[in-house]
Amino acid sequence: MCRKQYRKDIIMFKNKFLIIFCLLILSFININTSIADELTFAQVSDVHYNIDESYMDKYLFFLSSSLRKKNPDFVVFLGDNVDKSREDDVIGFMQAIHSIRLPYYIVLGNNDAHRLSGIEKDVYLDIVTTFNRNQEDKKLYYYFKPNSDFICVVLDATPNFAPSKHGEISDEQLDWLDKLLTKNPKKLFIIFHHCPLIPPRVEYQLSMLNTEKYESILKKHSNVVIVSSGHYHQELVTKDKNGIRHISAPAFKDMPYSYQLIKVIYDKDSYKTPEDVQIIVNRIKV
Repeated sequence: MCRKQYRKDIIMFKNKFLIIFCLLILSFININTSIADELTFAQVSDVHYNIDESYMDKYLFFLSSSLRKKNPDFVVFLGDNVDKSREDDVIGFMQAIHSIRLPYYIVLGNNDAHRLSGIEKDVYLDIVTTFNRNQEDKKLYYYFKPNSDFICVVLDATPNFAPSKHGEISDEQLDWLDKLLTKNPKKLFIIFHHCPLIPPRVEYQLSMLNTEKYESILKKHSNVVIVSSGHYHQELVTKDKNGIRHISAPAFKDMPYSYQLIKVIYDKDSYKTPEDVQIIVNRIKV
């Protein structure tokens, strides 16, 4: 009887130990799950596609292959997608990137569309929305939701009338952005536009004009974690006073034909400021 009772005690002890061990593993998994949320996206800037330069189709094919292998949650083209504001070039560019087979979004650059010496923005967006099912509406500025935690905003920082190297975001867009941020205080935001708010170098002719209102909106809200741009053909990550990372992308048209893959690691439950988010930026050569 003693031996039987002893064996029963041993079995019960082992079972209790196994249950406790399993509970610890499950709690460990839950803890790590809560702090290991990730969002990965790719950004490609300043392609400057020209239908007369056939080598560009080859490198955009390599780009598509690379993006499919990396398989980010989405891809953003940060503007100056074409070198000249011509309808054939926009069509050629959209055809060249059509094989990506990932959710992708288009930002307007200062070379892409302007009324005076090129195609108008409505025509440009009509071509984009014909090819891109992610942009069904012809909107100059819009947002999309890559997951349940993030809202990504695309703004138009380009002039309407004549080509200009300066950037400027209209009051209409900024008021819309302010309302969107106010309406979604528990969402994390990433903002994309072509001309950067904080440039990677000082060059007045490329700078954004009338930045005071934009800066005040970003200061007012604590849920913007990244502002991404191109335009300067230079890669740099800068942190502003609010902790927001301003990511400047390299030009795809320049050797070695590269883009950025950005991983955002975050814990939404413990988030308080943009500095609570970890940002990893890798430059990928195609």
